[in-house]
Amino acid sequence: MEEVTNRRKFLAQSAATLASATAANAQKSKKTAVSPIIVFEKPIQTLEYDRMGEILAKMGIQGIEATIRKGGHIAPEAAEEEVPKMVAALAKNGQKALIAATNVNEANAESEKFLRILKANGITKYRSNYYRYDLKKEMLPQVKENAAKLKNLAAMNKEIGVQSLYQIHSGYKYAGAMSWDAALMFDGIDPDYAAIAYDLRHFRADSGLSWKTALATVKKHIRSIYVKDAVWEGERSNKLKNVPLDTGFVDKETFDAVRKGHKPMPVSLHMEWGRTSIYPKEDVMEAVEFVARDVKTLKSWL
Repeated sequence: MEEVTNRRKFLAQSAATLASATAANAQKSKKTAVSPIIVFEKPIQTLEYDRMGEILAKMGIQGIEATIRKGGHIAPEAAEEEVPKMVAALAKNGQKALIAATNVNEANAESEKFLRILKANGITKYRSNYYRYDLKKEMLPQVKENAAKLKNLAAMNKEIGVQSLYQIHSGYKYAGAMSWDAALMFDGIDPDYAAIAYDLRHFRADSGLSWKTALATVKKHIRSIYVKDAVWEGERSNKLKNVPLDTGFVDKETFDAVRKGHKPMPVSLHMEWGRTSIYPKEDVMEAVEFVARDVKTLKSWL
């Protein structure tokens, strides 16, 4: 009888030890799983690929959101030739083009060809172009139309093996700006193939005091976070001014709220408070300095 009792104690202690170890490992895994930080390259896209990789590696980040679009670092028609060069150059310094900012927003032969080029070069996430509203027309039918386009886009993405990311952008003309409409657009769509890039500056600007409600409506669709900051200014405080990160209405609370409950996902830093949106080559190191400042702040939030 004593032997049976001892055996039961041994098994119970072993089970408790195993459960404790499993929980500890799970907790350790949560702590070590880190979202990759990348930089939206627009303000510094006049840098050569090699130089950009060197600079970003010194910042201790993982890569870029590459502008492969009209007016970008690489024009869409040059993608087949230039994307492999960019990817190879960045890789020399351990950097990647984790996301491509593109003009794609619907499924067609041209988009498919372009996306297959990205996929062949290891770029499996891309920012899709915006859908825009016509305020002279009924709103809900336009939301349904956008939802249908996204459904077709997701089907094409699935076939190719890529994921589109729709940036939430503030302003009356941008579909998704209010978040509730984005939730309707993405309803029933698998986020593995078409998801939301939640822009903290844009969504806080358009949701005001109801930002937590806005976030709750779309949270399950978010697969990337875009980070930048702004303040309201002007005589009536009705004009937006871009500012360095964590000096405006975007703060760590906002960042943490979006991340909470999600697996690690790309965090793309958008530095938009410089003198110009795309710095000329002779002045680009000023933009690099500003990017580095925001990167340091962002790292302190992780």
